[in-house]
Amino acid sequence: MPTDLNALRQRFATLLVTETQLLDGFIAVLEEERTVLGHENVEPLFDLAKKKSDIAFQLQRLADSRITVLAQAGKPHSRAGIQALLAGQHAEIWNTYLNRAAQAKLLNENNGKAVTQRLASNHQALAVLLAHSDQPMTYGPDGASRPRLGSRHLGSV
Repeated sequence: MPTDLNALRQRFATLLVTETQLLDGFIAVLEEERTVLGHENVEPLFDLAKKKSDIAFQLQRLADSRITVLAQAGKPHSRAGIQALLAGQHAEIWNTYLNRAAQAKLLNENNGKAVTQRLASNHQALAVLLAHSDQPMTYGPDGASRPRLGSRHLGSV
């Protein structure tokens, strides 16, 4: 039975629209994450991480479905394969999807950098505090410095 290319094309376009809507939600979570990273209280990041994970799982399922549609159409899983399947149709849907995906990637990378900077700042602050404590610094097996704990335990004389 021959494959109905028009039906596959429409199915693919529907998947792209659904994926783009999920990307919009993902971008909203990333923007909220960026806002939280600018505040002192980062507790909301735990809930945001769960939301991000849930959306990422859904996005992966849709991407898998797109791969299946491409295979059914006899097209390679590549940008060229997608463009060949769409055959000039649904170009706006495809371009919107690409723009949202690029926006999400950039936001996610920037948030990752903000987290890394925040961790570095926290490590520096901790190092300063430990340097001014009475405990000498030693190095652990991983090369990271840590306070040397004496053999005396709390509550002992």
